[in-house]
Amino acid sequence: MKSAVERRMEIVNVVNQEGKARVEDLAARFGVSSVTIRSDLSFLEKNGYVVRSHGAAIPNVGMIAELTVHEKRRQNAGIKSLIGNEAAKLIESGDTVILDSGTTTFEIASSLKSRTLENVVVMSNGLDVAMELASVPGVEVLMSGGVLRKNALSFSGSQAENSLKNYRFDKVFLGVDGIDLRVGITTHSEQEASLNRLMCEISGQVIAVADSSKFGLRSCHMIREFGDIDILVTDSNIPEDYLQGFKDMKVEVIIVDVDKEK
Repeated sequence: MKSAVERRMEIVNVVNQEGKARVEDLAARFGVSSVTIRSDLSFLEKNGYVVRSHGAAIPNVGMIAELTVHEKRRQNAGIKSLIGNEAAKLIESGDTVILDSGTTTFEIASSLKSRTLENVVVMSNGLDVAMELASVPGVEVLMSGGVLRKNALSFSGSQAENSLKNYRFDKVFLGVDGIDLRVGITTHSEQEASLNRLMCEISGQVIAVADSSKFGLRSCHMIREFGDIDILVTDSNIPEDYLQGFKDMKVEVIIVDVDKEK
């Protein structure tokens, strides 16, 4: 039996992917009562994840709610691990790299433990990302500093930006909260969006990592316009219109097979 937190996060995924979910269908899907599902939906609506509508739930199309890093780790964990492992293959000995904060970029850091690398420099604004890298041989770890956002375990702000301005990096691996065809690549925090834009400016190659649940979602702070990246690493559930959109923008798309996660 799933915990309430796990069930609620899966409900959010179902609603976002299917566009609408009825109480009775959700109850049958998760093997709980309709009363429990209604309680879940009340919680999710109160916190901005969904909107309740006539015995069902629909996506909150205005903005996606921000989850804590611990909640995010429960979402699509296996797929994020596959994406992180594939993205880590893009890091070579001698590279200077930025790893943005985030649960998928954390998986990149974790995957580097199984690589044999020399003279790699990694800058990160993610506290957990830096800690994960601390035990990786051949990798020198730099931290941006700044103000810690405790829910996200990420640093941002003017101090973080100032610490980056005198650097140049080969690659930045960018975590995102939402990718929308019209709005672009977005995140919840204005300060993090500003820092992310600077990361892109000082890096030779911009690599976005995002599982397919991020497509069609948006937050209010834009990092990059849609397609304004060099490489996207995602999973095989990417919607066809997004895949074609990236191809039209000459973005290299690396796709991991979600069947490997099963």
